Amino acid sequence: MNATISTTGRITSLAFVAALALFSFVALSTVAPASARADSSCGSDSDCGDFGRCSSGKCGACGSDSDCHGYGRCSSGKCGSCGSDSDCSVGRCSSGKCGSCGSDSDCKGGRCSGGRCSNAR
Repeated sequence: MNATISTTGRITSLAFVAALALFSFVALSTVAPASARADSSCGSDSDCGDFGRCSSGKCGACGSDSDCHGYGRCSSGKCGSCGSDSDCSVGRCSSGKCGSCGSDSDCKGGRCSGGRCSNAR
């Protein structure tokens, strides 16, 4: 009887761990499109969320500033350039690019590490 209970307990534990792993994978997979990054691969503009358009399999391409949805301005066909902090939805403008920081408060929800916002595009 004890051998049966022990085996059943192990099977139940393995099933629980497998279900938890599957749930975690599915949950994380559904978040990815909303946080598309310039280095994200894409097949269409909708894969890029609110960060530019899809071009050559990469997000962040643009034809005008409106394609960038606040992630800097469009310059040379790419989102992320800036002339002032007001061009950036995350971080400050530095050397013509958005995303630099001096503290977490510059990052609007992200963390400042090494002078760069963790949530910068």
